[in-house]
Amino acid sequence: MMNKNKMNMNELIKGTIFGSIVGFSVAMLFAPKQGSELRRDISEKSKVALEKADDWKDTIQEKSSEYSDMAMAKGSDLIDKGDELGQKVTQGMDEFSKVAEDITEFTQETTDKTKELYDDVSEKAKFIANEVTETSTEIKDEVMDHTQSVKKDAKSISEDIKQDTKDLKD
Repeated sequence: MMNKNKMNMNELIKGTIFGSIVGFSVAMLFAPKQGSELRRDISEKSKVALEKADDWKDTIQEKSSEYSDMAMAKGSDLIDKGDELGQKVTQGMDEFSKVAEDITEFTQETTDKTKELYDDVSEKAKFIANEVTETSTEIKDEVMDHTQSVKKDAKSISEDIKQDTKDLKD
């Protein structure tokens, strides 16, 4: 890319010099002077024009070189900064990957432990429900038996009281 710019710059300089010479020569040819005087003027003006063109060429080459050096320096700085940024991004991505792995591992462990606890609590709840059902049935049966016994006893006592009352009346 730099060679292309340098070639374009050289072509611009050559074109400027050539155009200046041709333009100057044409202007001198149409100027109202004698031949020898005109040739002398053309020669002097051509030398002046060539000197100016040479000065311009030198100035353009210097500026071109300066700008090229500045561009190279800036480009080098940008490359260095890009490399530095790339390293930071890579480092950040590595750290992010480690954190993501840790989170994934933690989530898996938490899920496993939660499932174990759920299974354990579920099993204990079923056991307790069965125990409560059995105990309730046993208590119900005992209460029924006791109630039957109390009813019998109450009936027996009632009959005894009736008999005693009847005996007392008689």
